[in-house]
Amino acid sequence: MLRNYLPTITVKAAAELLRDHEGTVADIACGKGTLKKMLSPSNGKRVFGIDRTQEHTVDANSAGTCAVTGNILEMPFKDGVFDVSVCLNTIYNFPNLSEFEPAFREMIRIITGHGKIIVDIRNRRNPVIHIKNWMHNRKNLFPTNPYIPEDIIKVMNAAGCSLTGKKAVGINNRYLAWGYIMIFEKGDRVK
Repeated sequence: MLRNYLPTITVKAAAELLRDHEGTVADIACGKGTLKKMLSPSNGKRVFGIDRTQEHTVDANSAGTCAVTGNILEMPFKDGVFDVSVCLNTIYNFPNLSEFEPAFREMIRIITGHGKIIVDIRNRRNPVIHIKNWMHNRKNLFPTNPYIPEDIIKVMNAAGCSLTGKKAVGINNRYLAWGYIMIFEKGDRVK
């Protein structure tokens, strides 16, 4: 049940948060362009995406996202060209956060001086999410790893970014939330 539902409500919640942010948006691991589809067509946000799957980038372009095929760990975008960098439904597919850190650095590199970074996680404290991921990982297909907000906050703080907002996906309870969407701001000390 949560397989398709959770990614969809996560993107919908992030689209609602983006209404408050101005400028260009980098949709990292954009998939088929769902974020652009959920943003109001009248808000004028320009969304640029990157995904590793060419089929997805073709679909994303059809949905209105200007998308390219590429590696999110080494993105083909120039430094400081986006106002907001968004990465949804992706972090949990990496074996651990240290393998995702190059993507965090890239997301920071491509945004403006005090740009925003929006990411989501699946909540490790939720017993259903924890068991679901444990069962999936036993199949040895590809990793799915839930985290707690403090895991991401620690990595982003070390990179010079500070948490400016956090929204629970599902029930707003640390043990029942399915996940969290977190907003970070790039600081002056980012390398």
